[in-house]
Amino acid sequence: LKEGPPSALYLGVYESVKYSLLPLYGPQYKLLIYLAAGAAGELVGSVVRGPAEAIKSTVQSGIAGSASEAVIRVFGTKESRMNIVRAWSASVWRDVPFGAIQLALFELIKAYILNNPDIDFDSSTLTSEALIGAFAGGTGALLTNPFDIITTRIITQSTSSGDGDGDDDSEGDYTEPLGVIGMGKRVYE
Repeated sequence: LKEGPPSALYLGVYESVKYSLLPLYGPQYKLLIYLAAGAAGELVGSVVRGPAEAIKSTVQSGIAGSASEAVIRVFGTKESRMNIVRAWSASVWRDVPFGAIQLALFELIKAYILNNPDIDFDSSTLTSEALIGAFAGGTGALLTNPFDIITTRIITQSTSSGDGDGDDDSEGDYTEPLGVIGMGKRVYE
């Protein structure tokens, strides 16, 4: 339920933008067209995904015991609704680059395989597309992980004190430099 509607918007907008731009700019600008189309699709999809992600993160972090409690907590006060807007703003910095990178890599890898006579690989099967998609998605996730941590931090910050600054003894220090290993550890905190 959380990913269905935003993913449909993402792919629908991506395809529409891609097929609108290709005739205008031609195949020599495929990479830029894929990046722009992926970014546009993800931007539109994120409008729907933002509130759903806020609810999911609230439950997963233990702030709320159930989805219904999370809905009340996420939408119950003006401050919590403003937190959704802040989280959405941060998630755009994560989701738009991720969507652009993922679909551009996916399209470029498929095109490379199809146009290279030395590669004997059917890139049109479900398994092939899943493998290419997993590689493209993994690369996009690796490159956008810092933004994911920032988004989760904003979504789950404490709003009980009324100032919305997230000061709480149970929270980690998200301002310290993490490095590559620390960034991976932060995902599982």
